[in-house]
Amino acid sequence: MLPNALLSYKNATSTNERSCTNMDNKQVLEKVKRLLALSDKSKNESEAEAEAALLKAHELMAKYDITMDEASEEKVAYVNEVCSSKWNMGFRKPLAVIIAQNFRCETYLRGSGGSVVFFGHATDARIAKEVFEYAYQFAMKEGNRMYNKNYQMSRPTQGVFNSYVKGFLIGLKTKLGEQSTALMVVTPADVKETFENMSKEFKQSSGGMRQGDFDIDAYTQGIQDGKTVMNGRRLKEN
Repeated sequence: MLPNALLSYKNATSTNERSCTNMDNKQVLEKVKRLLALSDKSKNESEAEAEAALLKAHELMAKYDITMDEASEEKVAYVNEVCSSKWNMGFRKPLAVIIAQNFRCETYLRGSGGSVVFFGHATDARIAKEVFEYAYQFAMKEGNRMYNKNYQMSRPTQGVFNSYVKGFLIGLKTKLGEQSTALMVVTPADVKETFENMSKEFKQSSGGMRQGDFDIDAYTQGIQDGKTVMNGRRLKEN
């Protein structure tokens, strides 16, 4: 799913950047509208192409300060994109916060199972959900891979998974933060205001990662992977 989209997006980015350099705002807006149309999975048979178009539209909207009111033919709606309840490890909350801050959304945990929810404009929330689920799966797979590797080599396993994930979160936050600063990505004021009013009755979540043993090798690898996970790299095999 998303790995293919990110790869398509990466390959197309340099060409699209050059084509946008000499465009005026009206031309950029039309390009964003076309990309949003391509991102409609009900009309595009290629899921990877649809997701790549969505990511590119998001980048151009952030770079040229284009709102969904301007880009969409429909009235802007606020949506809650709910991730599967199976994404329930302790690091889901800090990961969701990192994703939300860099993809123009707010986030919260819903229900007894603590399902991750992204709140924002429809396009932003959809991207945030897809990026979250990809990053979550990546961290789970690689963290478990490092744990199993240590076990098979009769090396200590205590703290390996958590150390990896902590490093991964730091690396991802650093990388996305750099991109958001360069593109001047900020959560729209109307999203913040609407979410603030909506969330007044929310109960405070206690979700988070527990402290424990620390593994420097796993932590260092996690930082490196967090910085490169959005490059479209496929999951490693066990």
